[in-house]
Amino acid sequence: MNKQIQYTGLALNMLFGLCVFLFLGYFYRYHLVYQEQFQMFLFTSDYLAETTHKPGGFADYAGRFFTQFYYIPWLGALFIALLLMLIQRQLLKIADNFGKKPAFMPLTFIPSLFYWILLCEEHYMLAGVISLVMALMAMQVYMQIDSKRLRIVYALLMLPMLYWLAGGTYVVFAILCILLEINAKEITRMDILLYTIGCLVLIIALPLLARGIWGQYPLSKLWSGANYYRYQTIFPSTILLLWGTVILVPVLFRYLPSFTRPGTKWIWTGALIMALGFLTNKGIIRMADWQKEEIMTYDYYIRKQQWDEVIRMANQKTPMSPLSVSFLNLALCKQGLMSDQMFRYFQNGPEGLMPSFVRDFTMPMMAGEVYYHLGFVNTAQRFAFEAMEAIPDFQKSSRAVKRLAETNLVNGEYVVAGKYLRMLQHTLYYRDWANKTWTVLRDEKKIEANPEWSHLRRYRTQTDFLFSEQEKEQMLGVLLQQDFTNRMAYEYLMAYCLLTKDLQHFFSYYPLGKEIAGQQIPLSYQEALIYIWGLSNNDPTTIPYPVSADVKRRVQEYGRVYTNYQNSEPMLKNQFSDTYWYYLHFRK
Repeated sequence: MNKQIQYTGLALNMLFGLCVFLFLGYFYRYHLVYQEQFQMFLFTSDYLAETTHKPGGFADYAGRFFTQFYYIPWLGALFIALLLMLIQRQLLKIADNFGKKPAFMPLTFIPSLFYWILLCEEHYMLAGVISLVMALMAMQVYMQIDSKRLRIVYALLMLPMLYWLAGGTYVVFAILCILLEINAKEITRMDILLYTIGCLVLIIALPLLARGIWGQYPLSKLWSGANYYRYQTIFPSTILLLWGTVILVPVLFRYLPSFTRPGTKWIWTGALIMALGFLTNKGIIRMADWQKEEIMTYDYYIRKQQWDEVIRMANQKTPMSPLSVSFLNLALCKQGLMSDQMFRYFQNGPEGLMPSFVRDFTMPMMAGEVYYHLGFVNTAQRFAFEAMEAIPDFQKSSRAVKRLAETNLVNGEYVVAGKYLRMLQHTLYYRDWANKTWTVLRDEKKIEANPEWSHLRRYRTQTDFLFSEQEKEQMLGVLLQQDFTNRMAYEYLMAYCLLTKDLQHFFSYYPLGKEIAGQQIPLSYQEALIYIWGLSNNDPTTIPYPVSADVKRRVQEYGRVYTNYQNSEPMLKNQFSDTYWYYLHFRK
């Protein structure tokens, strides 16, 4: 019977790993991509020394090593699933040393399930998982030593080593060692007391000694060691609670009852599985942020320049946040659809066109994509640099460094571009791009042969000016005046006027793009022009612009409802929410 439950535990472990893999690798995969871009793992001795020179540094280094594989989400999810599965199996072996209670085997999943829930927040780092694995691994070795004296010597020697390698989980190791000796009753109470005092002295002394060596680190940081959380000034209480479950579960195996009847064992096992499944589901629902996942998905497609995927997402679910709307507008513009189709989607003003700079490490990285493709190369460069410098755990960013290499290459700053390329040459997933780009450095013909770089060189801003959040219209005007064939600059300028409801400037700028627009006037321009015409002319059919008959018909229907009913929005929404007129009157 016990073997059947053991096999059930192994099957549950594999099922658990599969669930973690599918959730993180497919349903929540862009959170992994998001994390990967905020570090730059380098295969250099200097990077190894820099990362491991402090307590918990090896766990940090290993966590960063595995995090780089988040570049391919399913591969990152696989590593996470394997690590969480390993924690469960390790804890089960430790718990069996306190008392074999097969019926309560599901309790050993609690720390792994807990960490799965925590990892749904993008700021919990993989170093914490690695650190816990290392502590439990050290505990596995401790349990294999038969001699009680050798066990104690091993523990006292392992504590400083584990503190150096794994950080704060050395406390978990020490407490489990003490509890195991108390449970085994192989040494006297006095020996246990002395053993406990020795462990406590080391637990307290090690961070204090480290403070004398690394005086620049706050003592609170030296206590925790490894980077469990992205924000360095925060040590989440949830980590302490998780460590508490690692300690508590084996103790429960000591005191929980043993069941002799097979039916009772299966009832308890099944009840615990259902309870843990229910609680895990609730925890994931509470911790997972699907709005962020949506924005991260948009950002991924924009970063990869998969414009059709961005539009496909918007067709499935209309984006609502300013950042996701700005990504959609960029994709529409890149596909030549913005001026015709932008008001088919929800628009939330100029912030949904050109996002403003925010002093953090996320928004500038994402918003810089819009400015880069528009030709504001220096602005995109500043956004990338500011974002990288604002990363809370002081890491460098592969994505930002790649963008800095691109912007400097476009600007002809080859020495600076080369510096960034040399950094990327020591990475895993950016190495090929860096090596390929290195071969074209200073080769003007090859650079001009690259469609993206040659386009940016032609249309990038040539005039020095200070970036101003309040003068985006003027910035777009400067960009257009440099080259009146710049379709993106023209469409963004016109869209900016429409979104700010500045019809006067829209009307004055409209003639600048006749050659760009072609024979047929884009739909949103038609709607704006016929509205402007209607302000001073009662008959929209006399408009001197080639506006389609359908637009003329629809504006008359819209105007009839709008003027004859005081609360006309509900009546107009179903039929006219895809028009500029509806945006003009009912969107703030």
